[in-house]
Amino acid sequence: MKPAECGDPMELVGVALPADPAEMARCLIEEYLLLGWDERRIALLFERPCYRATHGLASALGEQRIRALIDEVRVQWMGAGRDA
Repeated sequence: MKPAECGDPMELVGVALPADPAEMARCLIEEYLLLGWDERRIALLFERPCYRATHGLASALGEQRIRALIDEVRVQWMGAGRDA
């Protein structure tokens, strides 16, 4: 990694990489679930257009698939006994 220079831009730059949308959604769901977010709060990330990455994944996969992924990840990490 090169050292920072005075003229370097100080802004965050995102790039798109090829990936399976379902796997990307699963990773994001897992991250927020493990931070303690509940299923409804996670679902809102995918519903609201202001969250471009998650909303884009929801547009690509559909609401039912996102809800299924949220449930799958919840069961994987929290077990099946918890109410959604």
